[in-house]
Amino acid sequence: MVKENSIALLPLDNRPVSYLLPKQIADFSGINLILPERKYLGDLKCRSDLAYLEKWLKDLSGIDSLIISLDDFVYGGLVQSRKHNNSLDELKSRAEHIKNTIHDTRYTIYGFSSIMRIPDYNSNEEEKDYWKDYGKKIFKWSELTHKIGNQSSREIPPDILTDYKAHREKNFAVNLQWLKLIHENCFEYLIFSCDDSGKYGINVIEAEYIKKQIKNQNCSNCAKVISGTDEIPLVLLTKAILKKSEYKPSVSLYFNSTEGKNQIARYESNTIYNSVISQVETLGIEIKDFKDSDIVCFIHCADSVQGDHIFKIEPSDTKQNIDILIKKLERETRPFIIIDLAYANGAEPKLVEALLNSNISWDKLYAYSGWNTCANSTGSALATGVNRWISEKRKIFNEAAFKKCLLTRFLDDYAYQAKIRHEEITEEEVNKKMKPFVQRFSKLLDLKNPDVRFELPWQRAFEVEINY
Repeated sequence: MVKENSIALLPLDNRPVSYLLPKQIADFSGINLILPERKYLGDLKCRSDLAYLEKWLKDLSGIDSLIISLDDFVYGGLVQSRKHNNSLDELKSRAEHIKNTIHDTRYTIYGFSSIMRIPDYNSNEEEKDYWKDYGKKIFKWSELTHKIGNQSSREIPPDILTDYKAHREKNFAVNLQWLKLIHENCFEYLIFSCDDSGKYGINVIEAEYIKKQIKNQNCSNCAKVISGTDEIPLVLLTKAILKKSEYKPSVSLYFNSTEGKNQIARYESNTIYNSVISQVETLGIEIKDFKDSDIVCFIHCADSVQGDHIFKIEPSDTKQNIDILIKKLERETRPFIIIDLAYANGAEPKLVEALLNSNISWDKLYAYSGWNTCANSTGSALATGVNRWISEKRKIFNEAAFKKCLLTRFLDDYAYQAKIRHEEITEEEVNKKMKPFVQRFSKLLDLKNPDVRFELPWQRAFEVEINY
């Protein structure tokens, strides 16, 4: 028997944004979210237990929808998709096997698969070993190949370049196989995500090719290429809810910088404006004029290219932009969402501090997000805000759970990422330095003495886990 609002999710891996954030949204929205046991999911060094995942999928019952990370199903996780040593035959066999694993057509299936990224740095933490020496050179080779055609490289050893090309070709072939499975009614909707992209590169060539195939095969209503990756399960979760819901909110978009919205988003190939539009269109919700929408999305930008907290890059001065935004927010009486895009990899500290000293209606703040990339922030903020709006209409909204979700974003995106994070930070230091932020935001959100604990789940500074 199918239980209403029951959705299963196979995440990318065991990171907090993959595993805990979807659960937080489900908890305040009345969604019965079914997840695999976290201990069987992949991390930075180990892949997911593929036999466990297969059994978990086969045993699913009583659900409306399944959202599945195809990278996790085939490779054992997002990181493992970049590091594996499987043959093409092994990968294609694994992909084909999904039809035997997901055999219950009584629920709808939403799939997502990444187009492998090409990071512009020398580090093998999430890539193959040779990336620590040749990462930047491979990025440059890829960029030139896109701009002027096939390139050789005297700076990259032939065996390394051969291996890299072969790896990309295998993953690309798997993505094309997913596209074929649309015609076998395997997916309700399929997203190919451009993971940490740029304006030029072989990954962009692959994305453009898949876009053309989607159009040529008349699949535009059920498949899409989109920037981002980590936010995609949240977007698909929301899309599944919207499909079943009689309530569908409209949104309007307010950018506080015309120059800023037309800049290319960091780690993406699109402008900030197009990236935001793409996330909204993927959900299938209507964009209305500012005065007519159910929810207002306020998008904070600098006039320049985004800053980046990781690489200590500052954007142009944002004081005037913040002043304009705060005045708008203080007059707003409808539900609103704040998408904080002045920086990549964390919040704009001046914006958050201005919000803390403002007279905005905090009970109308339906979502805040300012983490990683433009697409990551936008997709997660929309998912949070839309699900709150729907759950309120259905009278199943859990306010206490929502406040914890909102607290998590301010503690992670602002306090941790933008204020205290550094490469050598320890869990002990995190827990000590985060205490005043916990107290301040808990008081603001009227959360009574929450027991908050912080961990570094992948034993590195990049992500923090916030537990209650």
